[in-house]
Amino acid sequence: MNSLSSYTGKIIEVELSSKKNITGKLIEVGSDIIVLFNGKHFVYLPLQHIHCIRKGESTDTDFTSKDSSPILKDDNQLSFRKIVTNASGIYVELVLSGNHVVYGYIKQIQDDYVVLDSPAFKVIILPMAHVNCLIPYLNQTPYQINAEKQPVTSEGSFAQTFHEHLKVYEGRMAIFFFFKNPQKVGLLTKVEDSLVELVTGNGQILHLNIAHLKSLHG
Repeated sequence: MNSLSSYTGKIIEVELSSKKNITGKLIEVGSDIIVLFNGKHFVYLPLQHIHCIRKGESTDTDFTSKDSSPILKDDNQLSFRKIVTNASGIYVELVLSGNHVVYGYIKQIQDDYVVLDSPAFKVIILPMAHVNCLIPYLNQTPYQINAEKQPVTSEGSFAQTFHEHLKVYEGRMAIFFFFKNPQKVGLLTKVEDSLVELVTGNGQILHLNIAHLKSLHG
């Protein structure tokens, strides 16, 4: 990524697949991720969700930080998975495909998904392929809830892959795309190859493409 490394220390504008645009100083370039400082927070962006990078027009003084990244550790092979691992137990903001945002604590990291403890939605299963952006928050709790009152919700076992974990939900209620689409709520009756079968409240049978499932909540 020598071409991107030439931007290190400079202000860039990044257009993401989630339709979100981010401006900041490029801090680090990894094998599949870049790290920006947006003037307030460090922002971690997987390369697979970046549509375009261009030189920014803002001045360097707008993006000065006296602190180092809270989860960027000395490593010659910086990767998105390592960043997610380093963020375990830290309060984070995750921007998903479709520009949906969730807040919570990363509690489990499996082969291709993370388990997020969310005060609003309890346990959320998030395929890493749909995470467009990760922003860690230090010295801050979700919704200003007292740290001692934060619920522990992700106790239990989780399958190694998202596909395997979906099979655990067979015969159970599940919520997909809980952000805005009530039609993706129902009884998960079958997981077969690349599809899940869902029966909605009115008895309609849906077949959903697993590759496009951004979250599982139930």
